[in-house]
Amino acid sequence: MAEKVYDIAIVGGGPAGLSAALTGRIRNKDVLLFEHLDFSPKLQKAHLVENYPGLPQVTGKDLMRLLAEHCLAHNPVVVREKVLNIFPGDVFTLLTPAETYEARSVILATGVVNTALFDGERDFLGRGVSYCATCDGLLYRDKTVAVISYTREGAHEAKYLGEICRDVYYLPQYKSEEPFLFRDNVTVLQGKPRAITGKEQVDRLVTDQRELSVDGVFILRQSDPVENLLPGIELEGEVIKVSRDMSTSVSGVFAAGDCTGKPWQIAKATGEGLVAVLSAITFLESQGRQGGP
Repeated sequence: MAEKVYDIAIVGGGPAGLSAALTGRIRNKDVLLFEHLDFSPKLQKAHLVENYPGLPQVTGKDLMRLLAEHCLAHNPVVVREKVLNIFPGDVFTLLTPAETYEARSVILATGVVNTALFDGERDFLGRGVSYCATCDGLLYRDKTVAVISYTREGAHEAKYLGEICRDVYYLPQYKSEEPFLFRDNVTVLQGKPRAITGKEQVDRLVTDQRELSVDGVFILRQSDPVENLLPGIELEGEVIKVSRDMSTSVSGVFAAGDCTGKPWQIAKATGEGLVAVLSAITFLESQGRQGGP
């Protein structure tokens, strides 16, 4: 059990998550902010942001820096880990690869999954498909696995798996300027994954260049499909269905930003983050949980 129950847990540190965390702290709530991507790499790549009111001709990197500095000055608790699962209950339990956290309400500001799910990915979740090597790696001791990674952190996961698995295929889906330094049993392969196949369990990964015989596939994206993060949450297509107060189909869970759909604009994200946290505070008050330090 976690040592502390926070008022509001915010998953994602882009504009929506930072906006929510800032107002949550100003409203004197205990705010837990999960951010493992160094604050929205997507925004930081923008050369110029022309349409954010009050900050003309600002670069994406500078805008992200200003948003983060403003929010962090109010001292939310920042956890630099990826949230893997959220479990509702009397309080919400949030699991990362290393720890367990608890909160009375949750705001999802996870952005969007920029890659489509592979054929078979959803079917074999828990039967050979995993999103966390630290969590599930020991299940594949002395077996053969593939690691598909869209982030540089995936190399660390492949290195760890190389210590316990017989063979590891590493398929980076990003450009790396640095050479990969792995054990001899870790092989770096090029190619685009297409499908994950098997009978009861995963037995093959199909790419556009080859088929790999594997016992498991680890998929490491910047953000995972939200239905895997919080099973049962209602979606509209690929995005989270929300009401005007940013509430979701799960009581006590709110969503903001790109994960709620278009338009994918910064001003929309920060506004939704504000609405979501005010709604979360109203929810806490309705539960008789005032919180705060």
